[in-house]
Amino acid sequence: MLQSEPKMSKQQPDILVFMSDQHTARLLSCAGDKIVETPHLDALAEAGTRFNAAVTSCPLCVPARCSFMTAKMPSTTGVYSNGNVMPSHVATVAHSLGAAGYETILCGRMHF
Repeated sequence: MLQSEPKMSKQQPDILVFMSDQHTARLLSCAGDKIVETPHLDALAEAGTRFNAAVTSCPLCVPARCSFMTAKMPSTTGVYSNGNVMPSHVATVAHSLGAAGYETILCGRMHF
């Protein structure tokens, strides 16, 4: 017998995590930049939560993204460079959200 997928409650909020790790956070009009125009990012920031201060676990994108998804340092994930791939058995926040009934979609360069 197949186990059925958990059903998302109508009460659960939608969650969108948009990580724009290729530019500095201060270059957003919602952050006060007077030259850059970012109306779509501004609308997302207005409707949700924007982190205006963060520290990365690694200055390279793939290890940092893997750390973000797992809440583990590169020394634990084993992902130290952009050429590494995170093992498929490593639990991520997407696994936890799926277990809670969310349909998760990862878009972009995850390198899993």
